[in-house]
Amino acid sequence: MRVDLLFFLASVALLAGCQTASSYQTDENSAYYIVPAGTHVMLSKELPIQPYQLGAYIQNGKVLPNTEVQHYYPFCKFELYKLSDSARSVPPDDMTVTKTSQLQWDGAVAQTGRLHYAALSSPIVRTQMEGGYPPIQAFLTQMDLHSEKNPDVYRLTCAKFGYPNMDRHVTIAEIRRTLDPLFTLRLAGASR
Repeated sequence: MRVDLLFFLASVALLAGCQTASSYQTDENSAYYIVPAGTHVMLSKELPIQPYQLGAYIQNGKVLPNTEVQHYYPFCKFELYKLSDSARSVPPDDMTVTKTSQLQWDGAVAQTGRLHYAALSSPIVRTQMEGGYPPIQAFLTQMDLHSEKNPDVYRLTCAKFGYPNMDRHVTIAEIRRTLDPLFTLRLAGASR
């Protein structure tokens, strides 16, 4: 009788776990629902890449220099494989996500005089630098891309900085808002 009760409770717990997992796997506002392989990333207009840069930063639908990106809010970086000493651009394209990974890099903030510095490290190292500033984390979602038209296309990384145990990875909904109107996402298996 006791074995039957334990088996029953274990079965209920397993089914409840499966139900919970499936509920966030289609919620674009969940940090646990990542961009699936096979998703189409569509660039709607030409994207400029500056000389000696491997990519472009995007926030609120605009291409920005890294120094103007507000890193505590969602932002993305579109990357190419090869460095060039001249300006170039990526023409409109329909690229496919081949793999998605979520990473966390830990770091800390320090102050020297009137300047604040942020340092990130990987693998994860939890530290608190002098000055009493809290540790920070970068929450990264990396999407490896494939393009038939542009073989130099490499990756789209969307991220934000935050505090350990207080922040999370960007959601698909946040990625959409960050990239719109330059890029749109058509998730694998979805009509949108």
